[in-house]
Amino acid sequence: MDSNEKKKDKLPLIPKLCYGVGHFMNDLCASMWFSYILLFYVSVLKLNDMFAGYIMLVGQIADGLSTPIVGILADKQNKIPICARYGRRKSIHLIGTILVIISFPFIFNECLGCADSSMGVNFAFHAVFVIIFQFAWACVQVSHLALIPSLANRKTQRTELNSIRYAFMVLANMLVFVITFIFLGVEAFEDKGDTNSTTTVTPTTTPLPTFLVADEYKKTGSIGPEQLDSFRNVALTCIGIGTIFSIIFHVGTKEPQYCPAKDTTEDEKSTNVQKAIRMRKRDWFKMRTFYQVGAMYTATRLYVNLYMTYIPLFVDDTLNMEIIFIAVVPMIMHFSSFLGSFAMKPINRIIGRKRTFSLGCCVGLAACIWIGVSGQSSYFGEWAIYFVAVLLGIGGSILLITSLSITADLIGENSEGGAFVYGFMSLLDKVSNGIVIMVIQKLDNDQPMYYREVLAYACGVPCIFGILVTLSMYGSRVGTRDRGLTVVEIVVEVVAEDKDDIVKHRSESKDNPAFESDGHI
Repeated sequence: MDSNEKKKDKLPLIPKLCYGVGHFMNDLCASMWFSYILLFYVSVLKLNDMFAGYIMLVGQIADGLSTPIVGILADKQNKIPICARYGRRKSIHLIGTILVIISFPFIFNECLGCADSSMGVNFAFHAVFVIIFQFAWACVQVSHLALIPSLANRKTQRTELNSIRYAFMVLANMLVFVITFIFLGVEAFEDKGDTNSTTTVTPTTTPLPTFLVADEYKKTGSIGPEQLDSFRNVALTCIGIGTIFSIIFHVGTKEPQYCPAKDTTEDEKSTNVQKAIRMRKRDWFKMRTFYQVGAMYTATRLYVNLYMTYIPLFVDDTLNMEIIFIAVVPMIMHFSSFLGSFAMKPINRIIGRKRTFSLGCCVGLAACIWIGVSGQSSYFGEWAIYFVAVLLGIGGSILLITSLSITADLIGENSEGGAFVYGFMSLLDKVSNGIVIMVIQKLDNDQPMYYREVLAYACGVPCIFGILVTLSMYGSRVGTRDRGLTVVEIVVEVVAEDKDDIVKHRSESKDNPAFESDGHI
């Protein structure tokens, strides 16, 4: 590789950061969606558990169905002149951003003009905006992910972009909890004078068995209808901040011009055996690794989304901690996740992607076991919950970054099908999450300890499943195309890829000595 090609392969820092913030508003909204949607509908709007579960299921199914459609559209050549010049993926990203801005504030609000109407009317009102929001969210997510193979030519660069993207995702999550802490903290401070003359607030150091025997603490917690304005203000603030970062993305990220893939000649095939094989959509379904990576990604999203959804309910209902801790505990969790992301590049380089993913599963499983074994102990609400939050966050960081990097490896040189692959992965993720959350809500027995069992089992099982999937992948190389190749050609291709990876890695290290120790990127 000559110096000009090396220069061309490098992605400057500013474009990398501009790309990283392109999913920031989606991450803000997703953090609110998974962390507070059930709590908002059940405790603030006082709707039943099944209603909240159905809303969640409708949203996840809408998102799941939207992602493959968006993926197919994002992979096609856009023949509208202005969209073609702007970028086929960035055009879809812009449409999704606008729809998110319009729809999301209505989700965290009461039914406007119909707050006192029947459950069916309330459901219809919120379901409409949830469906619009989830379609818009899918547009932003798939188009943003599909840009990675187009912007990055090497595995190290793809890991780098995924790490930057994840770092901003964690910052977005933390920002949501900081904003929530501010709004709920101000409200709690204003109501502080009334607590002495009306109700007695249970301190966070109260041993768990003491408040478990008191009926007034069951399924009530500290969140109520009076927090409606706070949650609505948090949603509006997130949209305002997210809009600013979306503008930065669209101004600072230049999408490479779309060039339809051409069939390789016999000379090209003979001189470059590892040339990317053009993958049609049906060809992906013939690859075993396509399903294995899909299962890995689904396990990751189940683990992360379930602990994000039920940690606030666990803190509020099971541990009965004060109102601000539904923001404090998730904030600790995501800050730990952010710190964990710094170690992703060296760990991936030293032990490989599959072992890194298994490590993340083990860390997450350790947190789930701790919750299951000691979740009802008196010390848990005093200090153990914070250590569990750290383990959950680090485990989620490892799993998310690694699973996205493996998905990018699966796509490899076939960037023309990147959006379809991410769309399919997201379909598996969204539908499975919606069904699991619906089942959890249906089985809710109205006991505070129920959420301890949810975190222990519903989050622990995906970790075990992820380990089993990873074990099934040993011996296979993600991204190797075997369509139409003989066994000898496959072996030659794998050997060639290994040599090329080593040469590229040495070249990058020699060209940029700081590359090996440059933070988490």
